[in-house]
Amino acid sequence: MESYGILALLPAAIVIILALVTKKTHLSLCIGIFIGVIILCGGNPLTAFPVMFRDYIIPPLTSEGNIRTLIIIIVIQGMAKMLKLTGAGPAMANSIKKVVKTKRGAETITTVAGFAFIYTEPCFLLGVVMRPITEAYNVTKIKLAYICDSLGCNMAALSPICSYGPYYVGLIAAELAALGLPGDGWNMYGEYWTHNFYSMIAILLVYFVCITGKDIGKLWLAEKRADVTGRLVAPGDVPVVPDQADEVLDPDKKYPLRNFLIPMGTMLVVLFGCVFWEGNIVENGLLGSFRNCTITLAIVCGLTAAGLSSIVVGACEKMFTLVEGFQKWLEGCYLALSVVMILALAWALSSVSSALDLSGVVAVAVDKIGVSPAILPAFIFLAGAVMSFATGSSWGTTALLMPIAVPICYSYGLGIGLGAAAAVAGGLFGDHCSPISDTTIKASMASGCDHIAHVSTQIPYAFTAGAATFVAYLVDGLTNSLILGLVVGFACAAVAILVQNKMTVNKYKDYDFNAEIAETGEFAAKAEV
Repeated sequence: MESYGILALLPAAIVIILALVTKKTHLSLCIGIFIGVIILCGGNPLTAFPVMFRDYIIPPLTSEGNIRTLIIIIVIQGMAKMLKLTGAGPAMANSIKKVVKTKRGAETITTVAGFAFIYTEPCFLLGVVMRPITEAYNVTKIKLAYICDSLGCNMAALSPICSYGPYYVGLIAAELAALGLPGDGWNMYGEYWTHNFYSMIAILLVYFVCITGKDIGKLWLAEKRADVTGRLVAPGDVPVVPDQADEVLDPDKKYPLRNFLIPMGTMLVVLFGCVFWEGNIVENGLLGSFRNCTITLAIVCGLTAAGLSSIVVGACEKMFTLVEGFQKWLEGCYLALSVVMILALAWALSSVSSALDLSGVVAVAVDKIGVSPAILPAFIFLAGAVMSFATGSSWGTTALLMPIAVPICYSYGLGIGLGAAAAVAGGLFGDHCSPISDTTIKASMASGCDHIAHVSTQIPYAFTAGAATFVAYLVDGLTNSLILGLVVGFACAAVAILVQNKMTVNKYKDYDFNAEIAETGEFAAKAEV
């Protein structure tokens, strides 16, 4: 593969900088992709234009896995609209008020609910199921996005029945074979799992933040805005999937709990029914059925069934006819177009970065840095964090780093699981906060917030967890103590959050929300829900 050197960094860097400065995700991706293809075409923009579509935008859209993801995005919006129209959120919120009394309680129960979706990446389902409830308790949309994004790839990476687990095990198995060692990868799963410091620290940090209410940066300001004015989005923010006028419900109307339970129950029955049918639970057992099924197919079927069951619920309660309900479901599906375009462009950028050998450029730079064997896992994680943030791909980063990390850590006696975990953790960092990561995009969509607003408020938490993970790997490498590494790492993260929270409170303590509304030409402080 031809080496483009430092030029390989240019497209991803342009997209990230432009997205954060202009807050125009689509435009930033288009510019970055085109510049990358121009580099690949030897500087000829005329050739680059058709090549961009032929080789980089269209091919990812022919992937069966990518198409399934796009269909999930489409039907999940249809389901979300129907849940709103039938009052599922207020119905559920009213029923749990005896248990959940506060906004902080609603945030905490949302994080706990993430464990109900460990068979997949929780971003999609957790967001769409819990969003009506969090909105009822005045939790901002970017706070829900933070919870979904932080639990998403990190919980999936720790789950043996999600696609992440078998994928990582397959990479480990390949390295075992290359080293001439016995095992199929699953024999190393426990060692890898316990050393995946980034996932554990990021998840623990979500619980810490939600339980204590110690938000930082612009997320603290957003939560304060919601408390003072009732607004769940900031003035000027443009949600990836905007709320519609027909979704505003009568605040005085009491909606029955079945409006929530019937769609959710239908979704779970159909979803697990598809898993057990395709995974052949009779022959393969419970865990085997998850490993042998196409989980995205089950999710598509479950979400579609839930949306259609909401139509029936609404029709039975005379909110609309079956035909009108189906049309409203379709209208919800149409709202996914913006997200579909972002994902398609993100995949195209990933293809361009791969053609430029971006990961290889970073790997070569890391390989030239001489470090002590004891701190190698920390620097493997750091290299992965840089690569994944630039490319937005955790799987691609991990696949590249695994053949480097595992043999090096094995040769120095650090352990195969530790090397594998450091490679995985580095990949997860970018998946957690890169503006071009599909996981980050999904979290913005599921929560209904502005994508760049989510990225800008997510980065401080991700960098805090990342810095703490770096410390955890240093401590583990130097002391050979897994427990000490995790404890010290999380303690650093918690202290950092407390310090940043205090700085944020001092910075925004005199913030005038009324002036903010007046400046944007919006004189009503009513929540945009």
